[in-house]
Amino acid sequence: MVPSDSIFPSQQELPPLPLPKLSDTLSRYLLTCRPVLSDDEYAHTKVVVEEFLQAGGDGEQLQKVLEERASSERNWIEEWWEQLAYLRSRTTMAIHINWFGMMPDFGVPITNVQAAALLVFGILHVKAVLEAGKYPVEKMRGNPLDMHQFTRIFGMTRVPVEGMDTLQQQADSKHIAVLRDGAIVAVPVYTAAGQPLSLDQLKTQMAAALELASLGFLDDQQVEDNPAHSNASVLTAMNRDEWAAERATLLSDRTNAASLELVEGALFCISFDRGAPVTKEDAARMIHGGAGRDKWFDKSFNSVIFENGRGGMNAEHTPIDAMTVVSLMMNVLSFVRDGLVADQKHMLAPPDYSKRGLPPCTLLQWSLAPRTKQAIERASIGIAALAHDCEIRILQFDHFGKGVPKRAKLHPDFFMQMAIQLAFYRIHKTFCATYETGHTRAFYHGRTDTVRTLSNEAVAFVLAMEDVALTAADKLGKLKAACDAHGEQLQRVLAGQGIDRHLLGLYIAASLRGGSLPPLFTDKAYKASGGMGNFRISTSNVGYTPQFGGFAPMTPDGYGVCYAQLEKRMQISITAWRSCPETSPTLFRETLAAALCELQEVCIQATTANASKL
Repeated sequence: MVPSDSIFPSQQELPPLPLPKLSDTLSRYLLTCRPVLSDDEYAHTKVVVEEFLQAGGDGEQLQKVLEERASSERNWIEEWWEQLAYLRSRTTMAIHINWFGMMPDFGVPITNVQAAALLVFGILHVKAVLEAGKYPVEKMRGNPLDMHQFTRIFGMTRVPVEGMDTLQQQADSKHIAVLRDGAIVAVPVYTAAGQPLSLDQLKTQMAAALELASLGFLDDQQVEDNPAHSNASVLTAMNRDEWAAERATLLSDRTNAASLELVEGALFCISFDRGAPVTKEDAARMIHGGAGRDKWFDKSFNSVIFENGRGGMNAEHTPIDAMTVVSLMMNVLSFVRDGLVADQKHMLAPPDYSKRGLPPCTLLQWSLAPRTKQAIERASIGIAALAHDCEIRILQFDHFGKGVPKRAKLHPDFFMQMAIQLAFYRIHKTFCATYETGHTRAFYHGRTDTVRTLSNEAVAFVLAMEDVALTAADKLGKLKAACDAHGEQLQRVLAGQGIDRHLLGLYIAASLRGGSLPPLFTDKAYKASGGMGNFRISTSNVGYTPQFGGFAPMTPDGYGVCYAQLEKRMQISITAWRSCPETSPTLFRETLAAALCELQEVCIQATTANASKL
């Protein structure tokens, strides 16, 4: 793909990511530590911070390292973030790293072949728009946002390497990979002249791929041995060092090496799942992990298509953030739906099985050594257990949507964040570090930073809600103060003045320096306030669209909460680990729903009481 600066000339206008002042970051860090520390612990942390800030001390030395880096790079944290947050992680990407997205229905009854063809047709159209430099630049308050991630969506694969993975991209690839029944089929989606196949041709290709992948199967049962049905894809769910070793073994065989080249070089993957889930929870579980097979977890994204034509997405987080994929897929769905409105009969016509004139699909072959077959068996057991451990609950909240907080002059996102705080406190009777995804895309190659939801104002709001002596007006006042504090934090993140990426940079600089870490990073407050990914609640707002998804909790005793807020309803996914006896996504769902309704009542009562005084 053409470099992002060529596709999006606005990239040259973007300022470099700023480096916050050390004193500013640490003063705000202290504020976020207060709610999770005792008085004595907080007093100790203040001393630790003061010592770190002393002239000539650790803080000044490490800040100078970052200043030198920021003076020569337009994004001083970019490489470090990608490496430490993702590429150096040795845990499995399945469940822990990859996230899932639920695709809205096309609006008409549809088969799995039709759904896949329509989706690929739409994706190739948007890809062409992107490469032609005609994809609309996203903006914030009239200013362009960084679009670099859009050039990292197609043909991108994370390759396992012992110690630290690498990313490889073949954005000019002309094929996709279709996974079904443990087999993988390389499916050309462009003509020999480089033109994208038509919708009719794509239907034929999808049908041909399914036919190839299902050889030796009767319904969903394998009745004939076929080396193509190796379940090799499940190896991508292994620990990264283990997968790196198994991949090296595969590469030593020509047949396997050729198959790896085709699947890793695909634009993206289509996973044809034999399931036909009726509920969103069942669909979410199958998209996020399922049995672990028929997903190449290393690819930038796998589009999952069920037998009933419904589907979703399993996406890899290293090269791109979720909202980039959401934006792209909303454009894909818009294009497809416009086509269905204009000519549904043609769009949903059955495939032409003659296949004349189309580039042939290739069923990937595998020659597996006994150790590799054993690794596949271990990986299958491991991913099945991990997927089961990550319990998913969906809250389809139909009582109200973003309209209620807006009428109360509250930002819908901040309103939801405070409802989450209230729900957690009512279950656990304590407060915890909470992460909300914020972005730094106003700057060159900006990605994300943390909005630390838990604040002194949020604590005061929650305690006010538990105080039966307070009026609705009192509670609404505390809610507004908490929302204001959250909004101030978000604005700092958007301005490149977040806390966590700066602290991470200081931590990395200290690690590279060698020797013992400064007490700032070994103090209890650092982990308790969320440092190094220790946020017990991890949240993300995917916007005001019907598309939503979810992700696993960051910590063993935590929750993952992802939500979409429409005008009159909200969709929320909640995850927790079954292996943790302290957490329950079912209880959290019920408590959050009650908290949202209670906040609505507070808004109504306070507004009514205020109106009666006029």
